[in-house]
Formats: sequence, structure tokens, C-alpha cells
Amino acid sequence: MQRDPLRRAVEALRADFPGKSRSWIKRALLRLGDVKEVREDLYVVEGRRELGDWKPLYQVWWSEAEKRWLCTCYYTQFGLRRRRDICTHVAAVMLYRRYKRALEKAERTTVYVAEAVVECRGRILANGEVYLRPDADRADLTFYTSPRFRVLVVSRQRRIAVRCGGYVVYEAEGEEVPLAVAKFLVAKFHEG
Repeated sequence: MQRDPLRRAVEALRADFPGKSRSWIKRALLRLGDVKEVREDLYVVEGRRELGDWKPLYQVWWSEAEKRWLCTCYYTQFGLRRRRDICTHVAAVMLYRRYKRALEKAERTTVYVAEAVVECRGRILANGEVYLRPDADRADLTFYTSPRFRVLVVSRQRRIAVRCGGYVVYEAEGEEVPLAVAKFLVAKFHEG
């Protein structure tokens, strides 16, 4: 439906630091799940032995005086080099913040949804993401001779068309909803 928010966050980090290696980006990505937000300008990053960390936690904060992110690892034996090169604890926080903003933006995106019951023996396709389940009203043996499905479509296009074997079997104007609502509807659809 739209570009992955994590991919957008990584591309933005790479654009801000074009000279950084793939390994630096990869280590920032590996640390992404270890970032905990304390407040908007203070984060805690769990240490990882496999990435060369010696402490269980590192604090990363925004320094208004220096106009940059700082890390407690900057005040260790190899801190000057880490500070100059920008450590991956700081990179992980920057990636976390970009990813969080990209997710929030994606959740505000408007999409269109439509739900219908269609009869189809072939493959069901639509101009969007298609979610299917057998029609609960027809859970008897006649399902195999004329299968009916409940279909939910989430699309970027207002006009939604559902096809079976290349033929349009349902067409309607989708209901405009935020992406977050569409995800909720999909979850409810799967519950039955």
C-alpha cells in the first residue's frame, strides 16, 4: 500500500550520514528494539555484548548547548573517537525517532474500505489489499459447488473493484477512513 515506514526511516538516516558504512546502519537497526524513550530528549539504549558494549545501559540525550545527541559511551576510554564518529547508540535513537514519526504519519494516511460477499471459484483480486474468509452463512456442503466469501478490501483508490477470474464481481465506492481505523477493521474481520 505504501512504502514501509522502517525503510523510510533507514533511508533518511542514510541520507543524513552518507559517509557511514552499511555496518553502522546495520548496528543501528539491530539496536532499534533496545531503545526506550524516557522523554522526548532522553533515551535509554540497552547494551549488547555482541556489538562491543560493556555496560548494560547507555543514556542518549539531546544537548541544547552542543546542538547534537550525546551518549554516556562518549565519556569512556574510547569516547572521543565514538563522539567524533557518532556511536550506534545515538544512531539507534535517531532511527527510532524517524521510525516513530514515519509510523505516526502512516497511521494518519487516508484509505478506502469496502466489504462484500462474493461468489467465486477462482482467485479473488482487487485494487487494494484483499482479506477473505468463507461466508459464515453458507458453511454447508453447497460451499464447495458455489463458494461464497466475505471480502474486505483496503485501497488507496475510492472506487473499489473486486475481480474473480478476471471479471468484476463487485464494485463500489469505498468508505474513507484513516489507516489506523482500516487496520482495526482488518483485525475485527479476521476475528469473524
